[in-house]
Amino acid sequence: MGQHPIAQRPRRRALVSLVALTAAVLLLVVPAAADEPPTLLYFGTDTCPFCRAMQPFLDELETDYPGLVVARYDVSDQGHAAVWEQEMEARGERAQGVPTAIFEDRVWVGFNEAIGQEIEAAVAQTPGVEEPTNAAADVPDATAGPSLPAIVIGVVVVLGVAVALFAPRRGRADAAS
Repeated sequence: MGQHPIAQRPRRRALVSLVALTAAVLLLVVPAAADEPPTLLYFGTDTCPFCRAMQPFLDELETDYPGLVVARYDVSDQGHAAVWEQEMEARGERAQGVPTAIFEDRVWVGFNEAIGQEIEAAVAQTPGVEEPTNAAADVPDATAGPSLPAIVIGVVVVLGVAVALFAPRRGRADAAS
């Protein structure tokens, strides 16, 4: 007829042990994939006085927020101008004036103290950007957990093992009859 329930217990224990071991190995061995750091896109030219005024601000942002990447594009270069147009179009805007700063879904055109404060506030509120280097307290970094690809690989391996252990085998089924 079929296998006795008692005969399946060692198999289940073996499967549970194998699943636990596989999960532990994947969590420890598979490195977490590095997420892309928060990036501020800057579009400007060397001849624009507002762009030149924005450069020290961007330098200071990069220094104060080590987790931030500032990608600088000179729109006098056709390739960079195309990137500017694509980024603006993706946000429902037209590429019209420089300097332009884009951070996540926010766009700033021009530069003055108020714009600088808005940009810094947006950066400071973003997960993945470290506290300013002039912050009073240093908080240790939290250890990142497993990445999504590591979790997916783990699930696939566990399911593969489960199928291999519990899939009916034709030779055994015929022999039991």
